[in-house]
Amino acid sequence: MVSSIDSSSRPQATRIPIILKQIAPKSSITTAAQVGIENITLALTRGGAKGKGRRKPYSDSRVQKETNFTRLIKACVRCRMQRIRCNPDPNNPTGPCLSCQNVINTMSRLPCLRYKVTESVLHRTGLDYMAFYKAHPMVGPKFGDFYMAKDWTNAPTRFLDITQDRGTILQLEVREFRPPVEPGALDLKGRSMYAIPWAIADADVAVESINEFLDASVGPYLDHLLDDSNHLVWDVFHSALRLSLFPFPNELLRDVLRLWVGCRFIESRWRCCGTDNLDAEQLKDPFYEWISPPPYIDYQFASLVMHRVLGPLRRSILKGLQDLILANKAGNWYPIFLTVFILLYNYELSMVFQLQFALRRQAAVSQRPFRANFSWDSPENQRLADLDAEQSAFMKRIAGHVQCLAGILHKVYKHHFGKCSMAPGILLNDSFHSEEQSALRTKPIHSAASSKVLSWPTHFTSDLAWSAASFQDERDYTVYLTPEHTTEINSALKYFKQLEIDGSEINCESFPLPTLGPILKGGSLDLHNGRGFLNIRGLGLSSYSVEDNVLVSLGLSSYIGELRAKQDEDGSMLMHIRDVKETCEPQRSRPTRYSKRASTFHTDTFCDIVALQTRSCAAQGGKHMIASSLNIYNRLAATRPDLVELLARPDWSFDSRGPLLPACSRPLLFYQSGRIILNFAREPLVGLQDVSRAINVPRISSKQLEALDTIEAIANEHQLVLNLRPGDLTFINNHAVLHSREAFEDDATNQRYLIRFWLKNKELAWKLPRQLQYGNSRLYDAIDIEERWNIIHVPRLKFKLSERLSS
Repeated sequence: MVSSIDSSSRPQATRIPIILKQIAPKSSITTAAQVGIENITLALTRGGAKGKGRRKPYSDSRVQKETNFTRLIKACVRCRMQRIRCNPDPNNPTGPCLSCQNVINTMSRLPCLRYKVTESVLHRTGLDYMAFYKAHPMVGPKFGDFYMAKDWTNAPTRFLDITQDRGTILQLEVREFRPPVEPGALDLKGRSMYAIPWAIADADVAVESINEFLDASVGPYLDHLLDDSNHLVWDVFHSALRLSLFPFPNELLRDVLRLWVGCRFIESRWRCCGTDNLDAEQLKDPFYEWISPPPYIDYQFASLVMHRVLGPLRRSILKGLQDLILANKAGNWYPIFLTVFILLYNYELSMVFQLQFALRRQAAVSQRPFRANFSWDSPENQRLADLDAEQSAFMKRIAGHVQCLAGILHKVYKHHFGKCSMAPGILLNDSFHSEEQSALRTKPIHSAASSKVLSWPTHFTSDLAWSAASFQDERDYTVYLTPEHTTEINSALKYFKQLEIDGSEINCESFPLPTLGPILKGGSLDLHNGRGFLNIRGLGLSSYSVEDNVLVSLGLSSYIGELRAKQDEDGSMLMHIRDVKETCEPQRSRPTRYSKRASTFHTDTFCDIVALQTRSCAAQGGKHMIASSLNIYNRLAATRPDLVELLARPDWSFDSRGPLLPACSRPLLFYQSGRIILNFAREPLVGLQDVSRAINVPRISSKQLEALDTIEAIANEHQLVLNLRPGDLTFINNHAVLHSREAFEDDATNQRYLIRFWLKNKELAWKLPRQLQYGNSRLYDAIDIEERWNIIHVPRLKFKLSERLSS
């Protein structure tokens, strides 16, 4: 017996003296030892080291009845957390338990919470009140009719492309079948379910496609459905998205974001978007002027989303959330808060959807529970909510507090002219959450953008709204360095070297320019609030080594913007822009910056300031051109307001293949804090000739291409040509000015070569719209990519796809 006890059981030996004192005869040590060992062995066989085994059924019928009743009403949350028995009050069995009443007197006023987190319902589970959906459940063992053997025809399988116009497309493999005879099988729109007898070919394959589509849709859907109308909601979702990826993957937050997006799959309309619509355009659609998926495929698809996608996500999320709560660790509060907030917000959106769904079908819609005119005393509401008198009284008190808070927030909202993000629109008659509710309404996605554009000014008068004719010559925008300035620069360089610190630490303090510094800071002010660009001329490159050239450029530019950004996934802080001679790659297969071909007008990726040092110029061509975004907007608003609306829509899909910045869908044109911002580059939008678009990144439409071509034409008409010289330092406000370049040719002695770095002035930086904030933050704040100070050009033979798709 003794030899069979392993090391994990040794702590149990400390119980032997206690057992001896209780049951062992004092005169027999042998008997005592045997009794102790037998007790240890019994403990091991019953439950391991804890010594707890499964109890036998109670023989007392009264106790059996009490235990069964406790099991039925469930233990309250407090008793479950304390791991103590939850004893119901015999005088009020469903009210506060005896344990809670004994803790503190005020507990008696609160009903015991007897629900587990894992019992929560997070999404819709079907339409059982309609005849077809009752006979063909959308969840459960018979979900979507996939348990039935279809009578397939010999027709080949086909592929149906569907979308919700969020920038991504889902493809389903479908087969034709012979439908059963089922009179009265109608969908929600009154159409025959079998009008187009095609069904999803394989449920498992479809689920795999849906999950892949869901993974790729989280970013685009958040971009489309969340906007600046509710900063609180966006901040929570943005924090959850970041925390789900960094510093290490958080599966709970990842799943809750996927569930939130998945719920939009079943609460927003889909349309056919491919070349093969299965003749669905022949079906009458009473609600929308577009091609909805065939009714039976739509039913099967919704069933797969509910049962095979949202169902597992729900179980995983609730189990993970319950585990975090029961762990009772202080470090868990933040992911718990984010998760619960998103789930509650999802529930709110589902309520809005159900309300609109019922109103569209002229159904009777009940009042909202916390509105002032809602009565918790009415028999109908008590019956529907399954409340007893005590619970009803409790909810009345809660409703009073909620309505009081709603009134306070209503006043705050009105006082701050709609800037408050905590306005409880669902409790009041005013529509506080109009933007986020409109995302779920059944109207085209661009309508929200259209309504916003209507409120934008149609013309701006500003120093930023310039054209080439606005300047007499380059002296209007150039700072010429004097010999005194050069001496000051050399003294600053010498001072910095004496500090013996890294070059990346150079700033205004470590590179002092008492005379030139204020001039440069004035130039930075003009860069942000004036014309949007600046050129500095007179820096002698031949006077400095390669390293000193970089230090001087960084020192001068620190007066323009003190922060510097990473420019690619390798963390490159400097970008060497030149025609790469070492590679055999054809010109069209290179990034534009490493080629000699012309570029179209564009902005760089999300940065604030583009800084360029000209090292040398081409033998022919290669001139740098810039154009005012505000001037382009003025002319578009006057002549093509339809394109202004199009540019402000969030369905412009950017392809990206690198880890620094993910692919996304967002507008190109913004109106933020009284300023127009135009941010785009052509390659990630239009794509590359020899490379297919990424999965779920659709091609732009002909109308979108027309908008890009119109911008290019206006920019070319009003462009300002910068005749840059070796040594010039050029600074461009990336949010206000587009830039491009001519094609060029080098020779043996004249080769175009520029050094680029991206800057940001924390004090003067423009406030960015939410869709640009994440990318901007990644460039300047990302800590998962290390800085790489590549001060010397490294020969390039091959180029990554992510480089070809970026600025």
